[in-house]
Amino acid sequence: MIVALEGTDQAGKGTQAALLARALRRRGTACSLLSLPDYATPVGRVLRSILASRREVRPQVIHALMSANRWEALPRIERALAAGRLVIMDRYYHSNVAYGAANGLRRAWLESLDAGMPRSDIVVLLDSRGAESFRRKPSGRDRFERDAEFLRRVSREYRRMARRGRWHVIDASLPREGIHARILGIVTRGLRA
Repeated sequence: MIVALEGTDQAGKGTQAALLARALRRRGTACSLLSLPDYATPVGRVLRSILASRREVRPQVIHALMSANRWEALPRIERALAAGRLVIMDRYYHSNVAYGAANGLRRAWLESLDAGMPRSDIVVLLDSRGAESFRRKPSGRDRFERDAEFLRRVSREYRRMARRGRWHVIDASLPREGIHARILGIVTRGLRA
């Protein structure tokens, strides 16, 4: 099973993914935790450089690189699934569609970049408004994180996707423990199904 945690920058995905992995392991569920983009890979290093810079780069290049970075992670995802492990994703292919659509790119093209990747079984959207993102990380933001209007468009795209995909939506401004309890409940029910 693949559980994807999605949301805008600073919505708490990394924190919640780590809490979920720890709670599931305590209960005896074997799981793997992956965070994307993975800036330690060859494509990830190029991606980090582009996101940190202010030079003009076409959005198609950035989103193609985001997808390429997920393809670099595919062997790890496949090994974990083959070993019967639950895979927790701190971002997955959904984020490329939300951010890319907010960048004005065609949804069909964005979705085609990840055709063939294992599909997520459960998607949890940590729904965060732009103000919350800037409060949590006021400086040191990359090109996507710096633009408040862009983050509002990304949030709207995520909410559209959540309605169409029957995702689980949680208000990211709730207390961390409450968010964790909700996510753990969602995943526990999914494991029993």
